[in-house]
Amino acid sequence: VDPLSDAFILTALTVFFLAPQTCLGTTPAQPQQDVEQGTEIPNVKYTVITHNVARPAHRSDYVKMKDKNGKEFDCVMPSKTTEEQDAQHVEEQKKQADINAKSEQELPSLDSLLAPLTGRCFLRPDGYWNFELCHGKKIRQFHEEARKTTVEYSLGDFDRAVVPKVVSKDTMDSSVVKHYFEGGTRCDETNGPRHAVVLYRCVEGKENHIESMKEDATCSYTIVFATPLLCDHPLLAGGTHAGSHVKPRVSDYLVGLSGTCFYRVEGWWTYEFCYQKHLKQFHQENSVNTAEFMLGLYHEESKIVDDSGNIHIDDASKDSSAFYSQTYTKGTICDVTGEPRQVEVQFKCATDSLNVVSSIKEKSTCKYALVFYTPLICNHPAFQSKKDTVRQIECYPTQSK
Repeated sequence: VDPLSDAFILTALTVFFLAPQTCLGTTPAQPQQDVEQGTEIPNVKYTVITHNVARPAHRSDYVKMKDKNGKEFDCVMPSKTTEEQDAQHVEEQKKQADINAKSEQELPSLDSLLAPLTGRCFLRPDGYWNFELCHGKKIRQFHEEARKTTVEYSLGDFDRAVVPKVVSKDTMDSSVVKHYFEGGTRCDETNGPRHAVVLYRCVEGKENHIESMKEDATCSYTIVFATPLLCDHPLLAGGTHAGSHVKPRVSDYLVGLSGTCFYRVEGWWTYEFCYQKHLKQFHQENSVNTAEFMLGLYHEESKIVDDSGNIHIDDASKDSSAFYSQTYTKGTICDVTGEPRQVEVQFKCATDSLNVVSSIKEKSTCKYALVFYTPLICNHPAFQSKKDTVRQIECYPTQSK
């Protein structure tokens, strides 16, 4: 962050409620609570905050200011010096925290690592019973005959009140992440609800799957879930992990689109996009296709450990947003070029939680670009929204000597 010039700092202060000692402010400070206000000065958001506590001793880069009532404040500038002082202070606190760290650590980032599993359910047959785990939602135990469920028990709903944690070497050869499921179907033997715990562990090079299922005690269950998604976490790398870090693949986040088709009508044509299958262009009359062209087919590529090369920046968009691209080829032969039609599908983060074909354009003869918005990739690091740069001017009541 570049240091602010004195002129910008004084401008920001004047816009709010503080002024240099030779000037009058426009709004009185409110000592009973912290007050935060903001304004825009080309490309940067400036915020003035007043505190009801003394200025931290390590923050020595400040200017004395007064509000219109004459109350004096020590206003810490968002300068390079302040950044260095804060960074040093944070580093000292971090070192102290590391010293006091316990073996069991709360790591909120685990949610984002497991985000590709959201909306997915996994089945494990076990003799007479089938067990179904729906990540972050519920677990059920059931029996089917002739594809009809004849008996079913809930083993619990996901307990969102418990923060996911890394548990070191928890009765296994590697660290795990625990999810708790409570409030299942009442158990006749214990006269209490069934419940379960799911242990997520790193297993590199394999698909996500339920590894084992065990009833530890009457109506109390433990499920071990193997996933490569956790193998990039330093505390979870182990067991079958070879030691290399695996970047989260965008394609893992999009599995929720599998088996689903989406449509868009533009004039005479209707477009059918089926994820990882095809993009088709057709015209229909009386429920009959009178004209049809295949614009591209998806071809299963070899397993790619890192698909970050398919993430691009859309310079034409207002916010230079990122998109993930897949190419569908070998469509219907084009009469003009004599080559098969093909299409680039661009996946972008949808903040409104809707999966939708936003647009489709013919960039050149028989070569197309389809833009698809989906909330599924919004948790991938490459698609995190960029926040405005906020620089704070923090003012503390001057302490009498």
